[in-house]
Amino acid sequence: MSVDTFQFELNSQYGANLDDSVSVISGYTQQQLDDGTESVLGGGGETNGHTKHTHSSKLDDEFDGILDDFKDGPVDLPPHACSYCGIHNPASVVKCLVCSKWFCNSRGNSSASHIVHHLVRAKHKEVTLHSEGPLGDTTPECYTCGSKNVFMLGFIPAKSDTVVVLLCRQPCATLSKDNSWNPALWSPLIDDRSFLSWLVKPPSETEQLRARQITYNQINKLEDLWRDNASATLEDLEKPGIDDEPQHVLLR
Repeated sequence: MSVDTFQFELNSQYGANLDDSVSVISGYTQQQLDDGTESVLGGGGETNGHTKHTHSSKLDDEFDGILDDFKDGPVDLPPHACSYCGIHNPASVVKCLVCSKWFCNSRGNSSASHIVHHLVRAKHKEVTLHSEGPLGDTTPECYTCGSKNVFMLGFIPAKSDTVVVLLCRQPCATLSKDNSWNPALWSPLIDDRSFLSWLVKPPSETEQLRARQITYNQINKLEDLWRDNASATLEDLEKPGIDDEPQHVLLR
């Protein structure tokens, strides 16, 4: 998928057929976007006792699997694993185009998702999705001007109700005169300090339990290390002298 083409065909009831020259995401209705990932993926709404029992048994099995993982010791992670916690579900990770590191859309022990925390801390602004994720290796960009600043990008549902168009907040969303969408419906791609779930899927509870448990302070120290050593890892934080405060020098 090219950078200029932002299109995702979903096997939906609409069977959308769009011109490949437009920068849109097809297949999602506005109602599905409002309902979140579960609605998009066709999640059910059963709440009877059998469903609850099945869910509980599944959680028990998953927890046993996590304990088995701990017994097996460390495992090799793929290159696209989150640089903070190691989560590597292609649908849940995003690559920073500035430093080429991968991060997930999980909050972990921080107030923002790992990818958003990194972008803010490192002052980076451009990302791309994983090639094996639902949208492919796509770089979000403004349909009108081509801006890739994710903090300025948002989406507007087209009036056909089967596509969404990505536009930057200023000036393209406000100055657009295209009758195919309503600028007043513009919404940001990053909301509540994480990417929208239909764009980057939040990791499941099981994935988060299996992930490396990294603290907020460790994340910030790792970001500081990357300024001098881009290949630094979490293990480097355990080296002697990392936490030492600089010596104060008295000035005469």
